[in-house]
Amino acid sequence: MTRTLLGMLMLVTVFAGPAHTADDAGQLSLMDGDRVLMTYNSAYLHSPDSNTPWFGRSGFIHPVLTPSGRVVTDGFPSDHMHQHGLMFAWTSSEFKGKPVDFWNSAAREGRIKHVETVRASADEIVAKLQHLDDTTTPPTVVLNETWELTRVPHESMNVFDLVSTQTCATETPLDIREYHYGAMCIRGPVAWLEEGGQMLTNEGKDQSNGNHSRPNWVATFGVVDGQSCGIAAMGHPGNFRSPQPTRLHPNKPYFCFAPMVLGDFAIKPGEPYVSRFRFVAFDGEPNSQTLNSLWKDYAGE
Repeated sequence: MTRTLLGMLMLVTVFAGPAHTADDAGQLSLMDGDRVLMTYNSAYLHSPDSNTPWFGRSGFIHPVLTPSGRVVTDGFPSDHMHQHGLMFAWTSSEFKGKPVDFWNSAAREGRIKHVETVRASADEIVAKLQHLDDTTTPPTVVLNETWELTRVPHESMNVFDLVSTQTCATETPLDIREYHYGAMCIRGPVAWLEEGGQMLTNEGKDQSNGNHSRPNWVATFGVVDGQSCGIAAMGHPGNFRSPQPTRLHPNKPYFCFAPMVLGDFAIKPGEPYVSRFRFVAFDGEPNSQTLNSLWKDYAGE
């Protein structure tokens, strides 16, 4: 199946009806009335390229849409097919003394999959995922993860929150090694790669000077269907090592919150690793005053 056809099928599914009420279609959406804000893919989506099947994945968010219906994420970007919309994956990690890369699918060391929909409505989706070590036979479940996705009403933007809770599936910790990227990722559309997407942080920084800075929020934006639009991500002040360093790629439309930039740490048995983020999809260019106000509300300031 070509990438173009895959994208068309996904959009047909998203707008075909109340996807939030059933898991049969494999796609669960937060909605404002009849308008879709975002879709969580509970079903396994195959790689657009049959020669590289390892890029297939479940348990990620795509598409995220603006109020006008413009898509500001990419599920299988042609330049980096291992980047999937909004996803959470550790890059440089060790389990039982052995490297496991959950981010770079081509390494075929680790992967993440959806395992259960706990509940789903227009306002809330709760799903369970697993992080698996694929270097063992059978694969070893390293982490169990729960995503709680909640719609946040807003008069002019599409806003939703994500709470990720990761727990050890065994009595062995997962060691996260110092690295320059990984964890919560936001991938923008290929159009922004081809036509010049931009980034902005609350500190006024961009790709040229914002890499590994520690902002409250980052927005990536560009033109889709002839109009400017974008998506911002906000880290909660209660997150580990908050404000977390961000990886702003210098020429590709993706960024991530990457606490491992500051050094090694471990996710230990009996100690859940909880991360909170707010996502904001908007039409037009980012308004710093509006985003700062929204972050302060989110942070409880």
